[in-house]
Amino acid sequence: MILVFGTLADPVTAYLCARLCARDERFVLLDARGYLRDFDLTWSLADGGVDGAIRAGASWVGLDALRSICVRWLDLPELPREAAETAEEHGARVHEAFQAIVAFADTVPVLVVSRPASFGSNSSKPYQQQLVARYGFSVPRTLVTTEPEEARRFYEECDRRVIYKSLSHRRSIVRRMTPEDFDRLHAVRHCPTQFQEYVPGVDIRVHTVGGDLFPTEIVTEATDYRYAGHDGASREMRAATLPPEVAERCLRLADGAGLVMSGIDLRRSPAGEYYCFEINPTPGFTFYQRYTGQRIGEALVDLLCRGAL
Repeated sequence: MILVFGTLADPVTAYLCARLCARDERFVLLDARGYLRDFDLTWSLADGGVDGAIRAGASWVGLDALRSICVRWLDLPELPREAAETAEEHGARVHEAFQAIVAFADTVPVLVVSRPASFGSNSSKPYQQQLVARYGFSVPRTLVTTEPEEARRFYEECDRRVIYKSLSHRRSIVRRMTPEDFDRLHAVRHCPTQFQEYVPGVDIRVHTVGGDLFPTEIVTEATDYRYAGHDGASREMRAATLPPEVAERCLRLADGAGLVMSGIDLRRSPAGEYYCFEINPTPGFTFYQRYTGQRIGEALVDLLCRGAL
């Protein structure tokens, strides 16, 4: 039995469930928002072991039947507020319910792609920069500030080649900073903003699945290739190869971050230097394999069915 945490509204979860159906594999899809309504979790820890069961609908599945878990998407459980419950008490109960799901996925002794405990670094891009630098990747000069003058000074120090983006896991469009932005720099006083020295070159998204590596090269004139069409720019994506030492660096980074699957964002500079911007614990790989034909999803399904690295 394979357990998938996610929602069919997510293309990756939908793809994964479709491939498991095609292979006639037994699996259960659990949407965290339905916890305590659509499913329950119960487990015990004793003498270093874990035992328990999952209720999905009217059926129960023992943990001994589980082969692997894929944690694709976790959201807060949608628990109804009790009549005598304050908003604060309700919020605390929702938080406890969410933490129960996280604890379950972190402790069950089966292959988990990937354990929630390993997602933490994605909440802080500056922390991730420190992490990736330990594995030999170059990282761009970075400033996080709420001071407009600091941002302007950084812009000049970087020869006016600067981008800005979110510093959390929240998706944001990466933009080049220009003098036209100076009139609205006052806004950073109300929201800490990350500025980075712009690194020219070719983007490479590297998906790791266990010990497998799938590099995709993206050629575009857009600052953020994900939104090339929005900016009226072209985009070409193709399967690529990495120098052996860079490929090994990617695998060690994913392993060091505790991620069984990851999406690593690299950029190869004109001088051949490899910069790493971040590592994503739940990559949207279907976007890339649609253009390249790479077997990223099949490698994930193989891994879940095998239940071991």
